[in-house]
Amino acid sequence: MSDYNFLMESRLSPEQFRVTSHLSQLATQQGLNLYLVGGAVRDLTYGQQTIRDLDFAVEGSPQRILRRLETAGSARPSREGSRQEQATSVAVSQLRFDARLNAAEITFANGVRAELAMCRTETYSKAGRKPEVAPAMVFEDLRRRDFSVNAMAVSLHPNSRGLLLDPTNGAADIEKHELRVLHRASFLEDPSRIYRLFRLGLRLDFKAEERTRSWLDSALENRVMEQMDPEQQGRELRAILQESHPGRILKRLLTVRGLLPGLDKKLAASRIPYDRFTRIRSVVSGIPGADTFLLNFHCLVEKLGAAQEARLAKKIIPDSKTRKQALSLERDAKKVARVLGSAKAGLPSQVYALLSQQPQPLLLFLLAYYPQAKIRTRVKNFLFKFPQVRAKLPRAELQALGVKPGPAFEKILERVFLDQLDGKIRTPQQLTKALRALAGIKEAASRVPSSAAGARRPKKR
Repeated sequence: MSDYNFLMESRLSPEQFRVTSHLSQLATQQGLNLYLVGGAVRDLTYGQQTIRDLDFAVEGSPQRILRRLETAGSARPSREGSRQEQATSVAVSQLRFDARLNAAEITFANGVRAELAMCRTETYSKAGRKPEVAPAMVFEDLRRRDFSVNAMAVSLHPNSRGLLLDPTNGAADIEKHELRVLHRASFLEDPSRIYRLFRLGLRLDFKAEERTRSWLDSALENRVMEQMDPEQQGRELRAILQESHPGRILKRLLTVRGLLPGLDKKLAASRIPYDRFTRIRSVVSGIPGADTFLLNFHCLVEKLGAAQEARLAKKIIPDSKTRKQALSLERDAKKVARVLGSAKAGLPSQVYALLSQQPQPLLLFLLAYYPQAKIRTRVKNFLFKFPQVRAKLPRAELQALGVKPGPAFEKILERVFLDQLDGKIRTPQQLTKALRALAGIKEAASRVPSSAAGARRPKKR
C-alpha cells in the first residue's frame, strides 16, 4: 500500500502542497471532510506523470471554505496565527463558481489551478443532457465518475490523512494500464467521456478495457457525440489545448469516425497546423512553469478568419480577460518584437524593463513565432539569465551595512540588479562600493598614521 502522505509531500510541487495544506486546514476549521480526488490521485498512484491540476471534493458545501479564502493582494497572515498557519496561507487570483454543481474553479496567486466541489450524485434524464445533482458522501461521488482510475480519493482530514479510498478498484486498472468506465451507459449519459478516453489514453499510454471498448463502439455507432452542447464541446477543446501533445490528440480525433466534428464542425473542416504544436512544445520545454494554453489556442485558430477565431475563443475560453489576451496575442507580440529588434532595447536593463511588463504567454509566443536571433536571445536572457542575477542579489551584505528591509532597501537592490545586468558592476569590490554609495555611506578618508609620518627613514650606507 502506497504512503499517500509521503507521495503528496514528494510528488506535489511546493506550491501545490501549500494549497492542499491550506484547504485542508480551512476544511478542518469548518468541520468538513475534504478529499483530494480524480486525476491528481491517479497520477500520484501511477508515479509517472507530473501532477497538473488539483481536484478537491468536500462532504458538504464548499462555499464554507471559499468564504475563508483570501483574494490576491488582501492576504495578511495574522500576527497571532501559528507559524504553520502563516506558512500555508495562500491567496486566490481568479475564481469561477458554478452554482448548479456547487463547484469552483480556482487559480491561486502561486499559479496552482484547482477545483473545489461538493460531493454529489448525478442522475441523467436523457443522453447528453445536464444531470440532476444532489449532495452525497464521498463514496457515492466516486462511483458517479468517468473512469475507475479517476474514481479514487485521498482523505485530507487530520484523523485519516493519507487514507486511500478506491471503491471501484482503480489502482488495479492503473497497474494494467487500462481505462475502464463504471457502467454500460457511461458514454450515453455523458458523450464527453468519449473524448476524455482518447485524451487520457494518449497522455498515459493506457488502452480501453475490453467491455469499455465494446460500449464505446456502440456509442460511436449511435453518434452520441453529436448530442453534446457547446459548453461541453468548449470544455473538451480547452482540455485538449492544455495537454502536452494537443496536435497528436486532434489528429487522432480527426481520423476516428469523425470525432473532431463532434467538437466543432467548422474547426474540423479547417487546416490545423499540427506540426506547429510540436514546435511550441519544443521551444518551451526548458522553461519552468511554462503554460502553453494560449499559444496552443492561437495555433488551433491561426488558419481561420477573425470571426471564427473570436467565436472559438468565446466557446473555449470562459474567462473574458484571458479571452481578450488570446485574441490580441499576435498583435501585442508584433509591437514588442519591433522594440526588441531595435536600438531602443539596446541595454539589458532596457530589455528587462520592456519584458517585465509582458505576460508569460507573449514571451513564449516570441520564442515560438519569431526566429530572429536578436529577439530570441533577448527573450531567453530575460527568462533564464536575468533571474539568476536577481537570485544572487546581496541582501545580507546590504543589511550588514545597516540598511533595514523596506522600500528603500528594495530600491537599492533594484538599482544594483540593473547595473549588474548592464555590466556596470562586475567585481565584489565594485559591488561593495556601489552598495555603500547607494546606502549613503561615505568612504572613510585614508590617513597616514602620525607615528609613521614622523619616523625617520634609515640612512643609506
